[in-house]
Amino acid sequence: MNCDRFLRHIARLPVRKVSLTIVTEMQRHAANCVTCGLEWGRARIFREMLLAAKDDEPDTSVVQRACAGLDRVEVEHEAIRFGRFKTPIGVVFVGVTDKGVCDVTFGQPSERLYRAGLLRRSSKVWRDDAGLTNVGEELKAYFSGELVRFSLSVDLSQVKPFTVRVLKETCRIQFGDVKSYGEIATRVGLPNGGRAVGGALGRNPVPIIIPCHRVIEKGGRLGGFTGGLSTKRILLTLEGHCFTEPS
Repeated sequence: MNCDRFLRHIARLPVRKVSLTIVTEMQRHAANCVTCGLEWGRARIFREMLLAAKDDEPDTSVVQRACAGLDRVEVEHEAIRFGRFKTPIGVVFVGVTDKGVCDVTFGQPSERLYRAGLLRRSSKVWRDDAGLTNVGEELKAYFSGELVRFSLSVDLSQVKPFTVRVLKETCRIQFGDVKSYGEIATRVGLPNGGRAVGGALGRNPVPIIIPCHRVIEKGGRLGGFTGGLSTKRILLTLEGHCFTEPS
């Protein structure tokens, strides 16, 4: 069972068109995949609502009521601690859950606004510079050229499966190397999906740590970058590349 197959079956689960054998496979997969685990939890709640319907209740009414109930289910995300770090590309905010780094943001001048963004994901957010000492040390080592691979764990539990696949493949790009959007697309099983890969990289919640800046256009142009092309150029220059194209 992989993520794609899991998602195909989970769409059929609410209407009871999945065999018990498949359900068991899905359950095993969800137990080992954080992202699919979240989808499994919502599907399980939805199915329980369907099974609780009265025998004489119309099917359309049952589904509508279950959908409305699911929308009211509040999923409380894990607490997020964050730190603020000065780097050659400016202030970098980093958010961390117990599972790992869940957010890296640069170009944000306001700690208040950054905190407000995290509060949309969890009601438990606080600054914890001391608790993020290891994050600060690795960022400092990276920007000083002493670290070529981060050892920090990342939390991608709120990232969609396709994006997770793209990000995992991006993690394989070594320091000093670059790949094209098309190469990444091929490696995740989506030939000619360079544009989709670009969109997924644009949703990378932990840039730098997951090096989406190492993905460029096939012809050697920089392509896009959420943090801006000047920042992308700085990161690539730090890693030994030289790009002279205009922004």
